[in-house]
Parts: sequence; C-alpha cells; structure tokens
Amino acid sequence: MEPSMKITEIKPYAVIERFPEHEETIKQLFKNEYNFKLLCSDYRRCFKALEFWSKSDLSEARQRKEEYKSLLAELEMEVFANLNNR
Repeated sequence: MEPSMKITEIKPYAVIERFPEHEETIKQLFKNEYNFKLLCSDYRRCFKALEFWSKSDLSEARQRKEEYKSLLAELEMEVFANLNNR
C-alpha cells in the first residue's frame, strides 16, 4: 500500500476497468473482504508502476516493464480466481 494511502482510500476502479463484466461482484468483494481490498490495492499499484516504466527512458525500464507486466498477469489471475469463487 502506498505510504500515505489509508485502507479506506483504496478503490477498486482499476480492477473494475480490467473486469467490467464482474463489476457488481468486485464491488461486493471489495466491500466485504479485507484481503480483496488489499489485492485491489496491489493491482492498482502494479498497474501504475507498469505505466511508469512503459513511458520511462531509463536504462532499466525494459527490465522493470517486463517484471511489472508479469506481476500484473499474476495479480489478474488472483483477482479472477476470487471472482470465480463467488
């Protein structure tokens, strides 16, 4: 979680944008499941990091982009597993 961000400030918008057909289930899980809130936070942070490294000209950008792309795919699988268990 971002240092200045409180748990009450986390929103599931990035996850809803990725899985719009599951919006209601996402909102319900987000409301009732603390771990799903944390998963949404991780997903958002990873998505933002991937955006950053995709635009970066730094020498390590390509490697970081691939790392975050892989991590994002893993988080998507975890979100999808949570959605399918409902």
